[in-house]
Formats: sequence, structure tokens, C-alpha cells
Amino acid sequence: MSMTNQSETKICQNCRAEFIIEPDDFNFYEKIKVPPPTFCPECRMQRRLSWRNDFVFYNRQCDLCQRKIISIYSPDNPQVIYCNTCWWSDKWDPKKYARDFDFSKFFFEQFAEFRQKVPALALVNDNGTGSVNSEYTQNVQYSKNCYMCMVAWKLENCMYFSYGADVKDAMDSMGIFSPSQGIYENMYSGKCFNSRYAYNSFALVNCSFCYDCYSCQYCFQCSGLRSKKYCVKNKQYGKEEYEKIIAGYKLDTFSGTERALREFEDFLLSQPHKFAHLHNCVNCLGTNLIDSKNAKYVFHTRRSENSKYMENGDTEKDSYDLSVGGELSECYEGLTPDHSNRALFANYVWKSVDALYSDFCMSSQNLFGCVGLKFGEYSIFNKQYSKEEYFKLKEKIIEHMKQAGEWGEFFPMQFSPFAYNESMAQISSSLTKEEALAKGLRWQDNIQKTRGKTTFLEIPESIFDVQDSILNEILECILCRRNYKIVPDELTFYRKWKIPIPRKCFFCRLARRFKLRGPSKLWHRKCMCEKNHLHHEGKCPNEFETNYAPERPEIVYCEKCYQQEVY
Repeated sequence: MSMTNQSETKICQNCRAEFIIEPDDFNFYEKIKVPPPTFCPECRMQRRLSWRNDFVFYNRQCDLCQRKIISIYSPDNPQVIYCNTCWWSDKWDPKKYARDFDFSKFFFEQFAEFRQKVPALALVNDNGTGSVNSEYTQNVQYSKNCYMCMVAWKLENCMYFSYGADVKDAMDSMGIFSPSQGIYENMYSGKCFNSRYAYNSFALVNCSFCYDCYSCQYCFQCSGLRSKKYCVKNKQYGKEEYEKIIAGYKLDTFSGTERALREFEDFLLSQPHKFAHLHNCVNCLGTNLIDSKNAKYVFHTRRSENSKYMENGDTEKDSYDLSVGGELSECYEGLTPDHSNRALFANYVWKSVDALYSDFCMSSQNLFGCVGLKFGEYSIFNKQYSKEEYFKLKEKIIEHMKQAGEWGEFFPMQFSPFAYNESMAQISSSLTKEEALAKGLRWQDNIQKTRGKTTFLEIPESIFDVQDSILNEILECILCRRNYKIVPDELTFYRKWKIPIPRKCFFCRLARRFKLRGPSKLWHRKCMCEKNHLHHEGKCPNEFETNYAPERPEIVYCEKCYQQEVY
């Protein structure tokens, strides 16, 4: 039975802003037996993301085998780190770190100290178990031959890819959740072949610089097209004339591609944008959603059902407040509780059931405050109990946490293993060093960036003129001056798909994509259409929720107006 049949307005204990808890929200909290949140949705997301680092990497050593590795933990971080080979092996036993719960201390304080001592994965992936040849990836599973990919699964031959699944031969793309091949700089598109700079588009073949185009072939710098062929800036051409226009851009060259991109960006500012991208969705609120139902305030996700306040997910059901997760149900306030049921306040808990306040636990059930367990059960702080002892002690700890105001809250930001500017929170809720320190958060002054090692400045304009010797050179980003290299598979991809060598480092290319997609946040706005359509004359009266902030330059239309503008 529902706790209430009315909405309630609360004051966020963190930012003091008002937020609303709906009747269905109360039903969910009652179902999973947790109290309603005291933080607003935005502050809850910031708190979760402060515990997540997907894109800041360091060189350091494995604390077990002493091999030089790449890790999301800096060399000065006290967290014990094992390389993936060691962590997934039988060379250590997480149960040896077991301890009793100390009722004289706060839970969060104990957990943070406990977590530091239990070995953590240098990079969170399943290379060598579920994935093959994908060592240098972060939060990636079930993949093959991948490099510098983040927050994805079921990939093959991908590089510099983030947030997606079921993709093959992709480079520098984000948010692709359906079979695609030979794509470059695509975002939230699907079922595309040999396409570059395609945004929110589906079923494209040999298309470049397209926005919200469906079932098109050989289209260039187009927006809002349906089942078209040989179009440039939405104008129809014959095959020979189209090919002549494309040849004139010389897209195998850096200058030609940059010219096309600038023209495309200018063209898009003259075209209407749909207020939200909801593909095959029912009763959904958010954007970049595919095949979803009853999903509210959900962003960049596929197959979400009866869920709320989530982003970057795949097949999530009956869950709230998750930042990344796949094939899960009844989860709440967590980071990547993949294949889990009732993982509450949990980080990277995979294939587990009834895991609370736990971290890096796999294939386990009935855990509370555990770290690094594999096939564990009825355990608290990695110490195993009988079933009866476990539930009795668990309830006692929950009561202890209630008295301290901890129960029902996610791990505090000040206990995060990452400095604030290393975490994903810095991308969605940017703070200055002074602001972070004032909140009691750590700040990393020595984020690893290689500069001043440049050996190669004159990169050939055309990919056809690039020699194999470039693999031995150190390049320099034209924006941040950071050094970067081209690796063999990357060069093979550029040559195969006739793409010029990028002049920006991976991190600057990634920052552009984050800026383009917008935040996981909604604003209430009015339709900007002032044309005469079937449902209105003059200015459209429709209003909507969109992640296009009011100050952005795009022309944003409601669904009805936009549908009358597509070709």
C-alpha cells in the first residue's frame, strides 16, 4: 500500500532547493524499504558521480605483481590497486580483509577506511574473463579488441568510444546502442554504416554530417530527412552532381573535413531541433531514449522501464537514481550495478542480489558494506555470517545508521576515492578548486598530462599521404597542447574509412561531444515555432521539458511542429 497518494515538496538538505516526491516515488521507496531522499535529484547525481572516474588516467604500479599499468587511481592515492590480471586471479582472497562492524563509529567513515585497504581494479573491466584484448578500457564488459573505450559493453574493434553497446568498427563516437559499423564521430545514432558526424540519426548508409535523419543514403550536411538519397543541405541532387559536390570537399583531408563541419554547424543553427529524442518510447521524459516505457528524467538510455532519474543505461527496470547500469532491476542510488537485483547504494556490483552499500562485488548475494567479494553471501564488511546472524546484524547496523542520519543516503562526496576534478561530477557539476576545498572535497593538482614531448608537427593534410612512420611520432593537440599518439589499429581505421588524422587529443574530442549532447537535466520551455501549422497560427502555444538550456542558440520545436518540418 502506498505511503501517500499525494505529492510532497521537500527542501534539499544540500543546496536548499525545492524538489517534489511523487506518489509513485513513495511506492518505489516503500517497495525497496528505504526512506525518501533528502537530496534533490541533481544533488543526488552529483554525489554519485563524485565516486566515479571514467576518463582521468595515470601511470602507476600494480601493488601485487609490481607491473607498470594504467589506472584511474593516481600514484599518490592510498587505495590498494591490482592490475586486472591479478585482481581477477586467485592470488588473493578478499575474505582475508574481513572485519567486525564497530558501533562506536559512523558507517561511512568505517567503509571509506575499509575500502582503501581492499584491492581495487586499476581499470574497471572484465578483460581476460568476459572481454578479449580490451585491457585499456574503463567500465567495459563483453568486448573484443577495444582500446580507450569507456562505459560500454558488447563492442568489437572500437576505439575512443563511450556510452553504448552492440557496435563494431567505431571510432570517437558516443551513445550508440544498436548494430553499427564503420562510424566516426557519431552520437546517439544507430544502425548506421560508413557514416561520420551523424547525430540522432538511424539507418544511414554512406552519410556524413547529418542530424535526425532516418533511412537515408548518400546524404551530406542534412537535417530532418526521411528516406532520402543524394541530398546536400536538404536539397535533392542527381547522383553525379552529388558526387561532384562531395569530391569538392576533399573529406580525406583535415581542412576539407573542418570546412564541412563548420558549414554543418552553421546549417544546423538555421534548422529546427526536436525538443527531445525519444525513439519508440511511451510515457517518457528525458532525451536520447530508445525502446523505453514509463521512464521519467532518464537520459541516454536504451530499454528503460518504470524507472526515474537515470542516465547512460541499457535495459533497466523498476529502478531509480542510477548513473550507468545494464540489465538490472529494483536498483537504487548506484553506479553500474550490472545484471543485479536490489543493489542499493552500490558501486560496480555485478551479477548480485540484495547487495547494500557495497563496492566491486561480483556474483554475490546478501551483502552489506562489502568490498571486492566474488561469490560471497551473508557477509558484512567481508565477514561471512550464518543467514540468521546476517539479518540480525544487518538490522542493527541499519538502526545505527538511522540514528546517525546515514541510512538511505549514498556515500558522501568527501569519502570518495577520487579528487573532485578527477570524477565525473566535475563534468556535470563543475567546481573550482576553491569551491571544492570549501566543501571538504579533495582536489588533484597533478592530473597526468604529457606536454613538451612533441616530435611531429606537420601532419599530412590527406590520410592518403600519411606514412606508417607516424606511429613512432608524438603529436600535439592544437587546443590543449597535450601530447598524443596514433596506434596501429587507429591508423588502419582512418585509412579504411578515408578519415584524416585528428589534430585534437582524445580528451578534447570527448569534451566536444559532452558539450554537444547537453546535460542530464531538463528545462521547461516554450516552442519557438512562429509558422502556421495545423495546430496553430503564428507563435506555437505548446510547452515542454527539454535538455536544451534556454541560453543555447538552437531553434527548439515541440513534437507537432517538428514533425511538420521534416522532409
